[in-house]
Amino acid sequence: MALCKQAAQDFIQNTFSPNVAVLCSPDAEILCQKNNLTFVDLVQPFCRLTTEAHIRDPHNATHTIRNLKISMRDMSSHLPQQAMARKMMNDVVANSQPQLLEGGRGNVVTIGDYDLQLTSSTPWFEAYRETFLRVLPPSDQEFLNDCLGLSSGHTDPINAFNTLNGQQHQQQTQYPNKVPRWFCPAVLKYFVLLHDVCEGEDAKYDITHYQSLALRADAIYQSMKSTYGASVCHLLHINSRSLHTAETLKIDSNLPDPWSQFLNKNNSETNNEGADYEIGTSGIDDAGFPSKVSEGTGETNVMNSSQIIDISPDSGEGSASTGSLASETFDHPLAMTEHTANNTNHLDSPTLPTETTVPDINHTHQPSKGKQPLTSKNGGVGGHGMCLTTSDHDRLKIFMHEFCIRALLPWAEKQMRQFNDQLTSRKGIHRSIFSGAKRWFGGNKPSGQVAASQNTTVVYSSDAPELQMRRLADLAFLFHMYDFAHHTYHAVKRDFNNDNAWLHFAGALEMASISLFMANPREQKYPYHYMETAITTYLQTCKNPLYATRATLVSTEALKSRLMHHEAAQQFIKLTSEDSDLRSALLLEQAAHCYINMEVPKVRKYAFHMILAGHRFSKTGQRKHALRAYSQALQVYKGKKWSLAEDHINFTIGRQSFNLKQLENATAAFKHLLTENSKQSHSHQSSFLREYLFVYKQLLSQEASTTVGLHSGPLPELPIPVIDSNSTKVILGNRSQHSPDQKALGSGAWFDHGESNHPRWSQLEEALVMSANDGSLPINHRPTLQCHTSKTDNRHSPIGYVGEPVTIEIHLVNPLKVMLILTEVTILWRFLPTIHSQDKAQPISNEAALSAKNSLADEIIHTQVIEEIILQGNDRSPVQISLVPQQTGELRVVGICYNLGSVLTEGNGLKPTPSNTVFVRGKQKLEVQGPRLNSTKEEKSSKMYGPDRRLDLVIKPEMPQLQVSVEMPQLQVTFCNFPGTLLCGEVHAVMLQFTNIGSSPLHKLKLASTNPEFITLGGHGEPPKFPSVYQNSLDVPNYDSCSCRTSKDKNSTKSVVDIDLPNGILQPKCTISIPAWVRGNDIGGIHDVHFMFYYEPVQGSQKVGHRLQRHTAVVNTLESLSVRVIARRGDNTRSPSHSGSCVLSCELENISQIQSQKAHVKEIQINQVSCASNLWSVMSLSTQHKTEIQIGSRETMQLCLKAVQKNSDLGKLIYCNEEVGIFAQTLGVTV
Repeated sequence: MALCKQAAQDFIQNTFSPNVAVLCSPDAEILCQKNNLTFVDLVQPFCRLTTEAHIRDPHNATHTIRNLKISMRDMSSHLPQQAMARKMMNDVVANSQPQLLEGGRGNVVTIGDYDLQLTSSTPWFEAYRETFLRVLPPSDQEFLNDCLGLSSGHTDPINAFNTLNGQQHQQQTQYPNKVPRWFCPAVLKYFVLLHDVCEGEDAKYDITHYQSLALRADAIYQSMKSTYGASVCHLLHINSRSLHTAETLKIDSNLPDPWSQFLNKNNSETNNEGADYEIGTSGIDDAGFPSKVSEGTGETNVMNSSQIIDISPDSGEGSASTGSLASETFDHPLAMTEHTANNTNHLDSPTLPTETTVPDINHTHQPSKGKQPLTSKNGGVGGHGMCLTTSDHDRLKIFMHEFCIRALLPWAEKQMRQFNDQLTSRKGIHRSIFSGAKRWFGGNKPSGQVAASQNTTVVYSSDAPELQMRRLADLAFLFHMYDFAHHTYHAVKRDFNNDNAWLHFAGALEMASISLFMANPREQKYPYHYMETAITTYLQTCKNPLYATRATLVSTEALKSRLMHHEAAQQFIKLTSEDSDLRSALLLEQAAHCYINMEVPKVRKYAFHMILAGHRFSKTGQRKHALRAYSQALQVYKGKKWSLAEDHINFTIGRQSFNLKQLENATAAFKHLLTENSKQSHSHQSSFLREYLFVYKQLLSQEASTTVGLHSGPLPELPIPVIDSNSTKVILGNRSQHSPDQKALGSGAWFDHGESNHPRWSQLEEALVMSANDGSLPINHRPTLQCHTSKTDNRHSPIGYVGEPVTIEIHLVNPLKVMLILTEVTILWRFLPTIHSQDKAQPISNEAALSAKNSLADEIIHTQVIEEIILQGNDRSPVQISLVPQQTGELRVVGICYNLGSVLTEGNGLKPTPSNTVFVRGKQKLEVQGPRLNSTKEEKSSKMYGPDRRLDLVIKPEMPQLQVSVEMPQLQVTFCNFPGTLLCGEVHAVMLQFTNIGSSPLHKLKLASTNPEFITLGGHGEPPKFPSVYQNSLDVPNYDSCSCRTSKDKNSTKSVVDIDLPNGILQPKCTISIPAWVRGNDIGGIHDVHFMFYYEPVQGSQKVGHRLQRHTAVVNTLESLSVRVIARRGDNTRSPSHSGSCVLSCELENISQIQSQKAHVKEIQINQVSCASNLWSVMSLSTQHKTEIQIGSRETMQLCLKAVQKNSDLGKLIYCNEEVGIFAQTLGVTV
């Protein structure tokens, strides 16, 4: 979890190491350029001692030095300008990326309820830190980065060395403030004589010339030692392999290259993004110091390549670095309204220059004109060190060892003794005069935080005792004498505090803290308050954020090694500001890692600071790092009901992914913004939707361009609208359509019928099945379901028939506040046809990404396509789509596909058109869930659900023995002149038409109704003409053989009527008409009358025995005439002429009431009284015929009639009509 590759102690030692300036003659550089290296680059891999060394402090105590590192710098190099330094730091961060891609399963850590994928290291931060420390300009308050000595080389005699010595002296005395700066006037000067072993291509073939060159070099070396001293001179033999041999070995990939890891990584020819390199010392540094140099030929003395870690390609000197990412800013919740950054004293300000040439951060010398690196014969630049053998490597190692042991360490001992002696003599006098006065008159200021307004300008002379003591402490620290350095820093920081020299005071306090940490690396004590005071003084008093940053970088490593992650995080956060976005981003990211590495990890603080870091990365143009930081934070906020924070992260991830051309990741991020739990405003949701559609369309275009000529893959899933899958309904059969010629088709079952699955339908079906099976119900009988919903028993698959529609109702929910436009909406299905061979059937699907129409699939299943559906914000709309199967098999509905679009600019009544709407095509799955099981103990203790096969249809019928498929018969029932309104007790004649619209004959046509008294069927023939109501038996042909009869039982509501068919069969495409009479209910109001028609195919099968047709009639009955009849025997009934007669007293009452908002009968006229009997007839007792008998609302009239008994055949019904008026009924209806 963001572990640095170096331990804290190693990092501090590498940061504060002795600096040595190198001044080379042009001839020496030419010798080094044979290896494509400068002299500084040549010795760079060997600048760390692999053996122990010893040094004495001014008190003559011996100290052991381990792993001493020497920093070589070219004297002619210069620190880059401020703008160029910023560009260098931006580039090293941009070119360093994590090794693992986001989404992998490496480095997954479980913390509480979170499973976080964390980066194991942050190489971009380490690269930034290394670059920052190298380009950090030196300061007057310390001498840690000043050069201690000079190393030079030449192939000429002593005069050349004297010239180089004069150049160095001139620079030190005339330009003391320019780089390089010198530690003290008496710097160490070390002289190196380079000898090219193979000087000239023919050197190794001419033994005499070779020996003469060696003797001349040895003579010059002896002269050097006599002039400058043996301890500061060295003869270095290099280039033991000739150029000709190097050219032959150049293509060998096994040659070692220990220089590549020290050269400027920004000059690499290719950008190795994502590489996670282990930067460390080469394999030769791990070996022991060689006791002797073994000479050998260049072909045999080649190092084992396994000892070298090659981390970057070859790079030529002075090549241009890769440009940094362009900065792009956009509206952001964390962005400030005004940018008040002050770039003064900030190397990593976000303002980037336009230059493309980057100075070498290693401060290596750039070859002058005419001294370019040697190239191979084919024009390519050779590798590094091609002319060096392993013997040359050992010589370089010996050279650095002798330089340190024989020259540098003795010089350091001498300088520390001199500084100590001077301080002892001068400091005593200084203290005796001034210290007492300072103690009495305001000296010994507290070492706490200093006010910003306090004067901090204190100028010391170069030989001031305070600076001499600081030099002594710095020199002791550089050579690992940490205890001595700590006491010296602690002593001098009091003097700086007393003098109000706050910049010097902060530097001494910083180094006192670090030296105490290095003196006791295993102890838990760390002077955290020292470093806090130093950082605060740097920032607030001295206004020097550069050295505050350096102190923070060093201090946080020490704190993390002590497991003080919370304190380290606070120091990182303290250095964040608006003046440097890149620095703030890196430090905020490190603070986040500190929070996650605490003993009790603070996950939410980690995520919050990663978001802040991602925002700063975005502002500085580091898009990849911004994307990575936001992706890390999303792991914490995702699914935790922090919807607004999650939306912000997803939106930023989508934007950054799109800018990086990662369209798939951008689409996935924007998709998460379109959720049903979104709490965003209308404008934000509209913006999110437009972003999603735009990016997704770009992704589709990209995929289409890369898959030209290939089959289109499956459609991707769209996030909106939301489908309420469990509310999906399936209807088998046609929907009734109302005809304009007063004909009404059988209604059947439909989605808007709330009682489609009422138990009454199963009761009617049972009555019909029992009637067809001689009063018994088959054992395998299962009620027929025409409407399958979540409340029906869906354990068995619905059965559909070839050529008959299957309609599916899907409930679409728009969770957003913006309008959605769906076009070309259709059903997605998968069909497995039934074949009658041994070959296995292949499933067929209509899913196609390019169009809603698929010609091949449409021949198998005719699928309806809805052209356009508009869903308003937060709207819920049912959508009905029909399928018509054309083959037998198994049909599964898997989802819907559609084009999703939204108007680009809403408002002002703008209608969606192709010009202002962006559409993308996708799908959504339909997955229904069965009922929860709760029978057994296991089912109760766990969530288990039963099967739900309402979307798995079986298409019938099938004739396997004939290997052909035959369609089932299909009955269509039409009600002609069916009344919508009846009077209570009114009888109305209607005509029923039965049509077989199927392709096979049917028989056994039956009718059952929940109200059998509502309808009576007649025989085949014409309906009665007005004013007659009933059908006369004389008008019915073959009345005696009429088979329209009622199977009566005690429960009249279960009566079943057999309907007579010509020859008992209704052929395909044939229609018969049968008259019927309907009677209004005796109770006024709206009444539902349910009919069920039963029929069987003549060519039936065991799986499909019968079929049903439903119809529901809605009749509004109005209160009208109430009739009460009483029969009395008359006084004169004893006379022969009046025997067998009686008087009928009829009380007629108009019970309708006048209502303002409801239909009612205003007035009734009595026209005729009829008696239907086989024994009696009626006549009027009145001698006068009244032309009008009217009964108003709530009026009653008495009417007397005489009933006379006559002889008649019992089997015939006699109708007797007595006219009592002219007009039958006059109705007045008021609404």
